[in-house]
Amino acid sequence: MPTPPPPPHRAAAFGSLDVATPELIRSVVDNVPTLIAYFDDQLVCRYANASYRRVFEAPGQPLEGAHFESLVLPSLRAFIMPRARAALTGVAQVFEYERPAVAGGQPMHVEVKYTPNVRDGTVRGMFVELHDISSHKYIESLVLEANRDLEERVQERTARLFDSEQRFRLMVDALHDYCIYFVDDAGHITDWTESAQRMHHLDAHQVLRQHFGLLMDASHPGRNPGTRSQLVRQAIDGGQAQSEGWQIRHGQSAFWAHSTFTALRDSRGGLQGLSIITKDMTATKRLEDVMHDLNQDLVQRVQERTCALTAANRDIDAFSHMVSHDLRAPLRHLSGYLMLLRDDLQPVLGDVACDAHTHLDAAEKSTQRLARMIEGVLDYARLGRSALELVPVDLEALIRGAAAACPDQRRQWQIASDWPVVLGDAALLGRLVAALLSNAVKFTRDAVSPLIEIGWELAPVHPVPGGAVVPLRGVRWWVRDNGVGFDSSRAQHMFVMFQRQHHSMDFEGEGVELALCQRIVTLHGGTIRIESQHRVGCTVEVTIPVAGADPPTDIEPP
Repeated sequence: MPTPPPPPHRAAAFGSLDVATPELIRSVVDNVPTLIAYFDDQLVCRYANASYRRVFEAPGQPLEGAHFESLVLPSLRAFIMPRARAALTGVAQVFEYERPAVAGGQPMHVEVKYTPNVRDGTVRGMFVELHDISSHKYIESLVLEANRDLEERVQERTARLFDSEQRFRLMVDALHDYCIYFVDDAGHITDWTESAQRMHHLDAHQVLRQHFGLLMDASHPGRNPGTRSQLVRQAIDGGQAQSEGWQIRHGQSAFWAHSTFTALRDSRGGLQGLSIITKDMTATKRLEDVMHDLNQDLVQRVQERTCALTAANRDIDAFSHMVSHDLRAPLRHLSGYLMLLRDDLQPVLGDVACDAHTHLDAAEKSTQRLARMIEGVLDYARLGRSALELVPVDLEALIRGAAAACPDQRRQWQIASDWPVVLGDAALLGRLVAALLSNAVKFTRDAVSPLIEIGWELAPVHPVPGGAVVPLRGVRWWVRDNGVGFDSSRAQHMFVMFQRQHHSMDFEGEGVELALCQRIVTLHGGTIRIESQHRVGCTVEVTIPVAGADPPTDIEPP
């Protein structure tokens, strides 16, 4: 029987000892660009590939057996050694740093990974991987430079949209008060921009993959996990959410910030994450605090002024009581004794005209006049403390009623019609109208053809800067007579208590009514003025708000 041919030769399986010899594995590892090494738990080098030795091995000094710290440049030990020790505790380390140029070479930017070697629950050492990312950094710098160039072009084009350099500078300055960064739907930071780094003084490696809550001060509501989740959920569901509070600025004091959370979605509505725009509002917050303190101080001052005003009102009450009782009592006694004196002299003098009767009449008139003056002072004081009951008032009805109470067949009245309704206290305005018409009647009684004209017009508009006009929302009305009048140069004294332009023997009165009229008009937020010409007549003009106008809030009694 012939001998069977030998089986065809089959290649050994990949990874078998026939192919993956230690020499082959070492050759593969030595030819990768990644720098690979292994250090035991004492940080003694036990293995390094060719790429690692080319960078770290000194001539004649093999790496195997060298301590890790001896391979680190002194300027980098404070940065690298804590991370190496952390890896030996089981915490993997990933970071970047720039290795200075050695022996005339170029600086090298590397990405470093320290991976703990854990066996049987014990860290036996760490694997070290260094990736030369200098080319990536170079490309990033090119991209950054391109972005900067693009930003400059955008700024140049933006500048042309503004009318002045000042507006452009304000816009640029305002951007320094903002920052933006991005988080995922769980609130973890996915993209950390330069503006965020500038505002919070934190590098990207310190915040990436961390929750945005780490940026909040302990007093910020967002520090609470429930509030943070609520802000994210509100932004996802409603498109936006807002929050205010103190946030941290690493190495410096906290700043007051207003943050806006905005959900970012693609064209199909899929959630891509959230943007957080933060505005530094520390200056505004401090101003609000100052304003709050000032308001508190103002409230305290108002309370103090109110107490002082209350005390002053008590003094006025005491003065009014004194005037009402203590000053009137001697007048009543004087008047009574004058009557007794007249009775005692009647048997002696009889009805014969003599100086004694004249003196007694003058004394009685003086006491009566003083009593009326005291009553006028009391009315003036009471009027200053009256509380206005502002209601719509039919001014025409008040005027026609007051005119009807002054019958005189010789006197002619000219009263305008279609009066607007004014806003005021009906009782006080009735007294104002009665006083002005009474004065007009009194000073026209000697006229040949007495005439009293009462008219009105809407208050004119007043120009303001910019060419706009603002209506007074008032009605100007006047009482004009053809009576005796007075010298117009003395008109400014007409509203002073007890000031008279005519002798009391010619016209009765104590010089109180016009002062009371001015007080009433002032309480209504209006104005009053008087014009006159001797033996020609007099015009009193009053302006008060119409119904629907805002009542005066800053009018104080004079």
